[in-house]
Amino acid sequence: MRSLVRVYGLAVPLVAALAAIGCKDSTGGSSARVQAELVRLPGGSTLGAISPTATGIAMIPGTIPWTNRVTLSSVRAPITMIRLVSTSGSQALVYTCPAATTEECLVELNGPALQDVLGTDPKAVPVGTYNQVDVIYCSGALGRAAHATGTAIIGGTTYYTRTAGNLGTTGPAEPVTIDYAGCASMFAISPPLVIEDSTTATTVLRLYFDILDIASAALASPQTSSRLVASGCTAVSLPGSAPFLCLADHEVVAAVGTTPPRIEHYRVNDGATLGLAFDASSDAFLGGYFRRYYTEDQPWNPGFAPDGVIVSLTSNGDGTYVLDQGPDARGQPRALFPAWRRATHGGTFILGGRSTSYSAVRLP
Repeated sequence: MRSLVRVYGLAVPLVAALAAIGCKDSTGGSSARVQAELVRLPGGSTLGAISPTATGIAMIPGTIPWTNRVTLSSVRAPITMIRLVSTSGSQALVYTCPAATTEECLVELNGPALQDVLGTDPKAVPVGTYNQVDVIYCSGALGRAAHATGTAIIGGTTYYTRTAGNLGTTGPAEPVTIDYAGCASMFAISPPLVIEDSTTATTVLRLYFDILDIASAALASPQTSSRLVASGCTAVSLPGSAPFLCLADHEVVAAVGTTPPRIEHYRVNDGATLGLAFDASSDAFLGGYFRRYYTEDQPWNPGFAPDGVIVSLTSNGDGTYVLDQGPDARGQPRALFPAWRRATHGGTFILGGRSTSYSAVRLP
């Protein structure tokens, strides 16, 4: 299970507005109606952006055959339940898949931006203070599977996803299975969402996700085999023996209402894509993520593990921010950027008590 996403800076008026039609819940207490939606952020492309520092560099084709230049026509992932968890530990379901099996609960993540991929009805949520959103992918299992369809260009050749394998040079592209460990992700909401029995409108709680650079592909090679991981990649029985495709998790950012947040993208050390989401009106930080980025024929060594969510982005008051990647799944600290800037810049990050230089390029 992954570390928490702490969603910082939701404006007080938005938090207070998480109250809806007053009614009675199943226990006889007061409740309000909440419409949960899972929505793709605008501006993210299904095609990984070309590394800004790789332009014009003479490269030898095939030296290191990996890339984030993957075009996805479909990404289908299971979501069986979404629930709010209150500060007292009580839970409220805001989405339940109507199907009987996890495989029947697949949703298309590569649909049009700002389209709710769940299509659920509003749910009655008991009045209370909720500080966490749990996204449940499966039940009664230790893992889950997603299905991706697309193409990758490596060494000038187009490779297609294949159901009976991983990547091949013969099209059309077919769905390929991506296996993940774990069945749920927990996303903290700070400040908490306060649901009151005082207004008359159904509240929309949107969980936004971004698919930019979510996929990477690699051919069979000793250089690429170390990037093959057990969770989030197509199965290869012997590392280095077959090509593979990997998908990062679709971390979500919680926001009240229907106004989408503003997303900023950065390329860090030419080996990571960073996405940061901000409230469109107040500019408050809502959440973010790191994803791996591979440039064909270029070594991959960003100096830190660019995976998962951003715990916090805190202003220093001088135009810089403390960007905290937060702990990993074992509780160990990850990279801390003490003077991050929201523009192309250079600086140092701290990891394991050591300072390491980095460069960040803000992407269009």
